[in-house]
Amino acid sequence: MATTKTDMKSAATPARSTQAKTADRAKPSPESRQRRAQTVASRAATKQTKTARDKQQDQMGLADLLEHGLKDMYYAERKIYRSLPKMIKAAEDPALVEALTAHREETQGHIETLEAVFELLGVRAKAEKCDAIDGILTEAETILEDFGGTMAGDAAIIFSAGAVEHYEIARYSAMIGFADALGLDEVHQKLQSTLDQENAAQSKLSEMAEGSINAAASEYDEDTADGAKKKAS
Repeated sequence: MATTKTDMKSAATPARSTQAKTADRAKPSPESRQRRAQTVASRAATKQTKTARDKQQDQMGLADLLEHGLKDMYYAERKIYRSLPKMIKAAEDPALVEALTAHREETQGHIETLEAVFELLGVRAKAEKCDAIDGILTEAETILEDFGGTMAGDAAIIFSAGAVEHYEIARYSAMIGFADALGLDEVHQKLQSTLDQENAAQSKLSEMAEGSINAAASEYDEDTADGAKKKAS
């Protein structure tokens, strides 16, 4: 079969490697990041004058996803702030009470940080109902009702508080990535300070659980097992 010029050209042009494709998506230059940040600010200003119908027809981008995430966490942080006193009241270990109390104060700071980020973006601070955090906190209340006041009470509180922390860490990590991609360096810095505190809080809870609280809770199980053996003998 004769080989055409087109066939020869196709054979001479190798397929683009995965590495080459990845290079195309390398981190944007400072100039590109600045242009993206200016675009975000311009879109935020334009949104203020749009009608509801106009907004429905808009294409959604990364800046919109960041704004959604901020509203989601603004709701979540305020809900967490109101929920923590129940855990603090139910906790028996002094170190756990201290840690939860300190984190509630940090949570108030996280709310203020989000308000500052909204201001930086030129967007009104507004909470958007978050079904995820509602579900986590509802489960925490149920667990507290079941285990509060028992030998496993403090372990149950850490179990629930850890779920809250993991959710927050996931959300803040993602939003920091969005801010970085959009060239919003100041937003990145503010959210990073919150993420650092969330990670520290989670680490402290884990240390307490592994250090003494789980061990104290397990004493009940040992006593129960010993009692069962005595009855059986």
